Amino acid sequence: MGRSANFVHFSVKSSILRQSDRTTPCWPENNMKAKQLESALAALDRLDPDLKSARATYGNPPDRFEQASFSTLVRIILGQQISRAVASHLWERMKAKGWQDEHGLKGLAYEDLQAIGLSRRKAEYILDLASAINSNSLDFEILNSQDRQIFRQTLIAHRGIGDWTINNYRLFCLADLDAWPGNDLALMEAVKRLKSLDARPSHKEMDQIAAGWAPYRGAAALLLWHLYACLVRDARPTG
Repeated sequence: MGRSANFVHFSVKSSILRQSDRTTPCWPENNMKAKQLESALAALDRLDPDLKSARATYGNPPDRFEQASFSTLVRIILGQQISRAVASHLWERMKAKGWQDEHGLKGLAYEDLQAIGLSRRKAEYILDLASAINSNSLDFEILNSQDRQIFRQTLIAHRGIGDWTINNYRLFCLADLDAWPGNDLALMEAVKRLKSLDARPSHKEMDQIAAGWAPYRGAAALLLWHLYACLVRDARPTG
């Protein structure tokens, strides 16, 4: 995959961003996850000069860690293959109905979620997961304490859960700073610009590039989403 002049344009464009466009970190000093992320970003500076340059230009990514819960997993499922704005709108509709957790979803039919805008498949994914929790066949407290491999095996057994969803949950909820959702389109575009490539890298190429960032691939993803948001303005990671 060839390199182009994109990174030069990327560097010039950064200089015309208004100060209000730049995202500044808001990490409490006692926030352990934030401190771990800050250390990981410093390590990435040493591993990749392009990431170092991007961070120097755009600053640190914002603190976007979330509660490790079924509700957060639902939001990630909502964000599969749609924009963050649409996913947020659907989530607000669910909250307005009191359907944001397994208790509120108990007893609902797939058609109930379809009626507020969810696709049939996402309605099935979410209600089937809620049913697994309510029947005690899936325990999130146990799930969140499992190692990476067992965690993946447990969740991927459920319909609608793939590696993108698993890695986003592990990154945003469990602060697994090596979780890598490499098939994310925004990340692909960000890597294209970061590395001055002629085209977006494939999923396989993304994984090959990210191999040099281990064990901080998740931190790199957060920085790349931040880079993408700064360049595309209204876009944000779907996390």
